[in-house]
Amino acid sequence: MTYNDVLARELKADVKVLIRDYLKSHEDEQQFPRELLYQFIEQFDIFSLLLDSQDSVLRTEFLTFIRLISKDFPAFSAVLLTQACYGIYPILRYGSQEQKSRYVEPLVRGEILAGLGFSEGKLMDSLEVIATTARKTETGWSLTGKKSIVSNCRYTDILLILAKVQEANGEDGYGFFIVDTTRPGVAFGDDIAKPGLQGLPVNSVTFDQVILPEDSLLGLTLNGETQLNDIIKKLQLGLSAISIGISEGAFETGLAFVKVKRRFGKPLIDATVYQHQFADLYTKLCAAESYFASYKDRMKADSLFVSQIKLYTTKVAIEISEEIIRLIGPLQTLDDIPIDRYLKDAKTIEIYGKSGDSIRKRIAAQWIKE
Repeated sequence: MTYNDVLARELKADVKVLIRDYLKSHEDEQQFPRELLYQFIEQFDIFSLLLDSQDSVLRTEFLTFIRLISKDFPAFSAVLLTQACYGIYPILRYGSQEQKSRYVEPLVRGEILAGLGFSEGKLMDSLEVIATTARKTETGWSLTGKKSIVSNCRYTDILLILAKVQEANGEDGYGFFIVDTTRPGVAFGDDIAKPGLQGLPVNSVTFDQVILPEDSLLGLTLNGETQLNDIIKKLQLGLSAISIGISEGAFETGLAFVKVKRRFGKPLIDATVYQHQFADLYTKLCAAESYFASYKDRMKADSLFVSQIKLYTTKVAIEISEEIIRLIGPLQTLDDIPIDRYLKDAKTIEIYGKSGDSIRKRIAAQWIKE
């Protein structure tokens, strides 16, 4: 397996019980799981796993949590991943000492929630398409613009917003600005509908001449392109862990269904055709796990490789969920099996953290002649 086997065995029962009890008492899947978030922080201190190194989001223990949770509640994994990769990691890795002192511990304890905005609804081949601007003032900055997709948005206390800045030499620079969401001029749009990951709210957010202090620039330097590429790389690795968790959840749920005796006296798995089909699905899942495990050798030097892992693991999650639905869908008249939820969640992960098509375009670029 690609995560810590011992830790996974230790955590599996506790994680499952917390999620099961939460889902039983919260019928509205679209409700933001704040209560569950606090339970995980209190019981597991989950975000403290990010503090040991600058590459802390990649720690096996954190990915183990993400993957285990995704087998039962992928949307909650995405909520945790947003806080980690779009809040804690950027400030821990790139923030000034004062910014780290102000924000990291409250973020780790869940006292403040964070989100990050870079997308403006355009294909981002380069940062030149960024229209959100931060204008230097005598006392700080004035932020104006709109981000089209921001996760956890209306529940956040701070947002990290990528903006364009005209530098003294007349050239454009880019940086992330830490924005208190209670500041005048910050406005959230309505929730954006999506096929899955119910419980992970996504909104647009508009900034109308929002006045920011001088030290709101992340790291006090215009280093937006490097920061964005690194943050997205970390996020995509976490999304790959979620995708594998979805694959495991769908596979194990389907396998449990075909192992139960039916009215004709035998479980479906006794039939050779089902044995072969589930063997093929298991092989596909193992291939995705092995591909995911290879990130450690190439992650630092090859961001495209991590994107490819995300593309493949998401594709496998979709394919396994679809095949399980095809195999058992007509038979599950009496069983409450949420395979369709796995499929919807996998399809939503496919477009989160740079879409599959944008990754395919990057891969294909190496074969296109100038």
